[in-house]
Amino acid sequence: MNYSHIIWDFNGTILNDVQTGIDAVNVLLERYGKKKIETVREYRAAFGFPVIDYYDKIGLERENFQKYAPEWVTEYNLREPNAPIFDGIVETMEYFKANGYPQYLLSATESKMLLGQITRLGIEKYFDEIIGQSSIEAHGKVGAAIRFIERVKPKKALFIGDSLHDFEVAQAIGANCVLLAWGHQSRERLETTGCKIFDNITDLQKAFENGEM
Repeated sequence: MNYSHIIWDFNGTILNDVQTGIDAVNVLLERYGKKKIETVREYRAAFGFPVIDYYDKIGLERENFQKYAPEWVTEYNLREPNAPIFDGIVETMEYFKANGYPQYLLSATESKMLLGQITRLGIEKYFDEIIGQSSIEAHGKVGAAIRFIERVKPKKALFIGDSLHDFEVAQAIGANCVLLAWGHQSRERLETTGCKIFDNITDLQKAFENGEM
């Protein structure tokens, strides 16, 4: 066993909510007379953390972020129940569980909102701990990750994510990182990290099974 702990990101890694995020932000863009995001490619090129920077980039001014953030959450929550888990995720969680890997969920989502999503999906049983944030503003999760590491002290952790921020978090806590190119950022952006990138979770599981991880 090359890793002692598996740490999962949630949105865009486990939950396929890319279109959900686009639809929610387009409501705001239309509401405030801004240019809507037309394609997934355009969205993946713009999205990032902290979310306030992403909003500013697409025309939702940072000085109005305190107004925009709760409006986006409202629109997202209306649509999120239709967002599915990516194919193969449950099978890979089962694989990790069967092979004795403790699994943790670390998300930039507000804690109560996150727990509701996890419960809806019926996957809470796979996680030793679910770690969300205290606000809806999605500033990031480095602080929460550092507190987790200081408390749990994993010998060698693997962080599975879908964004540049996930790579930043992994670096901050001394974890290895793999990224899935099916989430909120483009493969081209992910490749700048130098991480191993997989197009789907099944290929990552195969890498474990073949002793490549």
